[in-house]
Amino acid sequence: MLFRRVQCSVQELLQRFTTFEEGADYFGLYKTLATISAIHYDAASWRDWTLWIIYRMLPVLVNASYFYKVYRLIILPEDSASAAIIIASAWGFTEGTLRIGIIESRYSALARIMAFLNDRSYRRQDALVRQQRAALFAENNRIQLVLVATMLMEAIWFMTTQLFSRDAFMLQINGRVVENVAVQVLYGLLSNVWGMIYVLSFAIFYIIMNTFQLEMRILLESMCSVESTVLQRTRRPIGVVDIVGTSSHSSQSGHSSNLEQRAFWSILQQELNSHISRHVQLLDHLKIFSSIVGPFSFVQFYGTFALIADCGFILSIEGLSAHGMIYLLFVTVLVFQSFIICRGIEKINDLNEAIGQALYAGFDWPVLLRYSDCFRNQYRTARHSLLLVIGRSQKGFQCSYGGLGGISMERFAQLMQKSYSLLTILLQFAK
Repeated sequence: MLFRRVQCSVQELLQRFTTFEEGADYFGLYKTLATISAIHYDAASWRDWTLWIIYRMLPVLVNASYFYKVYRLIILPEDSASAAIIIASAWGFTEGTLRIGIIESRYSALARIMAFLNDRSYRRQDALVRQQRAALFAENNRIQLVLVATMLMEAIWFMTTQLFSRDAFMLQINGRVVENVAVQVLYGLLSNVWGMIYVLSFAIFYIIMNTFQLEMRILLESMCSVESTVLQRTRRPIGVVDIVGTSSHSSQSGHSSNLEQRAFWSILQQELNSHISRHVQLLDHLKIFSSIVGPFSFVQFYGTFALIADCGFILSIEGLSAHGMIYLLFVTVLVFQSFIICRGIEKINDLNEAIGQALYAGFDWPVLLRYSDCFRNQYRTARHSLLLVIGRSQKGFQCSYGGLGGISMERFAQLMQKSYSLLTILLQFAK
């Protein structure tokens, strides 16, 4: 009976995060996982806040214990493998702390971005757009569940193969390992919380970038269809020459052509205003996002740089054994995270540039957008709107590593080169 209830609860939970509805929250699953992983919690009262601080302090104490191990390592040096493990762990926990600090300090801005992306009023009635958003909702949540499952498997692997076989991973007091098994198990579990922090603190940026990319693609599709939409709404899919008023055979047909032109310019400006407004909103929120992802990427870049080299050093000593595979998996996660951030920013920039190009090249402007004395104000307004979109799309979405160079695939290649160089130095030092 109990098993049946648990099964139903799990199924209901999975359905909640895999079924897209009108009011579905793109970030609902993340917020739940962030609370479990001690990343962020919206406390409703001082009592909740107090309990949250106590809960968050538990992994912080683990981090402090590794600094103690580093201190002991300076006084009493150990073998190269143990020293590398302790330094890598302390460095990784510290990077996790910095990640949480960045998220917490800018969470109000992140909350505004999440609220904006959850507002799906733009092209809400379009069935295809709804399908795209539903697919994104399911994909993001599926990836998060896969990440959590992977981290749980790694935690089990760590607890069974690493924790009790290496003093470096165990709780120590005055340089001696605590003999109590229950204490060491709890210590190992809290250490694994940092793995969840490391992965899920990145997940929020991945979800936001994914959602921005989708909204940019939707806007790009809208820009590409401006011509057909305008002509369809003016009910003149053919005879474009008459719409722009290049001929008139009688006063009645001239009056009709004049009305058609007026309708054309009015509908065109409505369409442009709608899409331009959406473009401006996206770029404004991307600007806020860049102010957050920049410092985060700075920590990510240099933290990954050191951890890849350190884990590679450990692997060079231990090889691809049962002990060494966990470091290979961790390095894979590090590289994947850095690649996703660099590639994600480039994709957003590419989509932004494509929006201006699509609006310019995808519309038969020489035929449709002709100057007319009767509609010179409408012509100038439409022309100004077009130049505004093209100009903003060419400027691009600027995002840098805390002011030290832009985030791009070129920067990712530099990370790999620097990590390899540092690893080479460490290997020479070990010899």
